[in-house]
Amino acid sequence: MKIRHLTASFILAVGFVMASAFTALAAVPTGRLEKVTDTEITGWAWQKDMPNTPITVRVAVLDEDGTEVFSQKITASQYRDDLEMDGKGNGCHGFSIPIDWSALEDGVYTIEGYSGDRTLTRTLTYTKGDPQEAAGDEAAAETPQLVSLGTFKTTGYCPCVRCSEGWGRHTCTGATATARHTIAVDPKVIPYGTQVMINGVIYTAEDRGGGVRGNHIDIFFDNHSETLQHGTQNLEVFLVTA
Repeated sequence: MKIRHLTASFILAVGFVMASAFTALAAVPTGRLEKVTDTEITGWAWQKDMPNTPITVRVAVLDEDGTEVFSQKITASQYRDDLEMDGKGNGCHGFSIPIDWSALEDGVYTIEGYSGDRTLTRTLTYTKGDPQEAAGDEAAAETPQLVSLGTFKTTGYCPCVRCSEGWGRHTCTGATATARHTIAVDPKVIPYGTQVMINGVIYTAEDRGGGVRGNHIDIFFDNHSETLQHGTQNLEVFLVTA
């Protein structure tokens, strides 16, 4: 009887381990935002281990401050022959979301896509209003005065769980993290609120990461693919004084 009990326990333990392994190896959703027009946002999403089952995606639009001004969920189920030819199951994995830009103020907007906790690749941007006028205003702005702070190690992070550990776009200063604006710093080296220029882009010190110490700056990106593309680089950093 004791041997039977031990055997049954062993089988259950092995089954649990195998189930956990299969769960860990389960495919994750993948997808891509492809196009934004005056009337719609399009893309595709699918999951490899469920090749013919449509999955749900969420598309969000953020303004220049990083505030979410539009969000909609949709099932990616539109048939596209290019997806089928590319091996995406039966090809029924496209989506198109209508959007009324007239309800939003003039400005530059960022479009992001998500499937569960996965960020779809390729962040899109949409400019509402006259981009030439906006460019003229930017060109007319006063040229900043720069002072070199020397070379810093620069890395990247984004709102995904892997990078932010659940913080998303929240920062330690209370600001909303925004691409081409927010950096995480060691406040003993660069105080919060300081503006610096890196590769021609002016950033503001608004956050701090656990591994950011000394001459190290973590640059915020919209998605993980951009974070990986930046990698680790040693770049000259300039203090913006005016």
